[in-house]
Amino acid sequence: MPEIWIPYGGVETLVTLQAENLGMVVEPPAEAATSEQERAAEIMKSTSRLFICDSSPVTLEFLKSLLPVVGENQTMRILSPAPKRLENAIPELKGRVNTLAPPLPAEGEEATYVPELMEPGSKLFVGTARPDPMFGILDARAAACLSWIARSRSVAAGKQGSMEPEPLVKTAAYEAMESLSEKIPGAKYLTLVPRGGKLRTVMEDAPFDAVKNAFPKVPVPPTKGLVLGAGGRGYDDTFSSALRGIWSALEGVRRTGTVLIVAECAEGMGSTALEMLVTGRMEEGDRRKGRYVDGMEEVFYLNKLKAEYDILLLSGLPETYARSKLGLTTAKGSGEAVGRVLNKVGRSGKINVVPRAPECLVHSG
Repeated sequence: MPEIWIPYGGVETLVTLQAENLGMVVEPPAEAATSEQERAAEIMKSTSRLFICDSSPVTLEFLKSLLPVVGENQTMRILSPAPKRLENAIPELKGRVNTLAPPLPAEGEEATYVPELMEPGSKLFVGTARPDPMFGILDARAAACLSWIARSRSVAAGKQGSMEPEPLVKTAAYEAMESLSEKIPGAKYLTLVPRGGKLRTVMEDAPFDAVKNAFPKVPVPPTKGLVLGAGGRGYDDTFSSALRGIWSALEGVRRTGTVLIVAECAEGMGSTALEMLVTGRMEEGDRRKGRYVDGMEEVFYLNKLKAEYDILLLSGLPETYARSKLGLTTAKGSGEAVGRVLNKVGRSGKINVVPRAPECLVHSG
C-alpha cells in the first residue's frame, strides 16, 4: 500500500492509497544548488540593504548558507515583511532584521514607493519563485513590489484586465511589476528556484522565461481525483497563498473531478478580499463596482475552482469559514479526506498526487 507524505505547515501528513487507486505521484527529486551561490555571496558582501521577500524554506536555507557573509557585513541593513518569523527561523539574525511597511499612498496616486527603496546605495532583493495565477510567476522582483510599493497589486490588477488564472505565463500584471521594479535604483534581484523542498538554483536578475524554464514540466494523464499539497510552511501559511499556489498542477485531474487541497492555513485567510468574504462584508464575486480590493482576484479563483471541480479542503481553518463561508467540503484528518476522495472516484478510480504543487507545472499528457 503506497504511502505518500505531503507537507502540511511545519510537518507532513500521510496519504495512503491502494496501489490500484494510485495514478502518478509528481515529485521531482531535490537537486544540489548550483555554484551561483558563490556569486550571491560576492554580491551580498557589498550590499547596503538586504530585502528578504518571504520566509519559505528555500529562502531560509539560502540565508543560512550565507550567514558567514551576513556576519561579516555588519553595516548591511536587513529588511523583511515578517522579521519575527525570520529571526525565529534563523536565531543568528536576531536583532538585525527590521520591518519596512509600504507607505499609505495619497489619494489619486497609483503606486507609492517606501522612501528607503529610492535612497542611494546597493539593494539586494531575495525571494523564492513560485507559480502564480495572476503574475504567472511570483519571483523576487514581483514580491519586492508587493511588499514595499503601496497599491502595486491594484496597479497590476488594472493592467491585467482578465482574472483568468495563467500560471507560468508572462502576464500584463507581471509586466507591471517589472516596470515598477525598474525604478528602484541600485537594485539586484536574486530569485531562488526550489526542487523537492530544497534550493535548486539561484538566478540573478533573471528574465521571466529563464525562471519559468527552471520549473519542471511534467506530463500527467488526468485522473478522476487529485491530491494537491500547497507546499507546507512558507507556502500554505494562509488560504490566500495556498489558493494561488495550486493552479500549475490542476491539469492532473479531469474537469469536474475531485480535488483534495492539503494546506494548513495556520495564519487564516491572508488577503483583504477573502477576509471580507468570510466575515460577511462582501458577496462572492462582487467587485465593489470596480473598486479593487487586495486579493479580489482570489474570490474569482475560488469560485472558478468550485464551478469546475469538486473541491475538498484539509486545513486548520475554522469550519465556519471553510464550509459555511467558502463553500468547501472539509475533513478532520488525512484519512477521512482521502476516504472522501475515494468515495467520489469509485473503487477503480485513479488519483494523482502532487505533494508540492508550487514547484512544478503539470500538463495533461
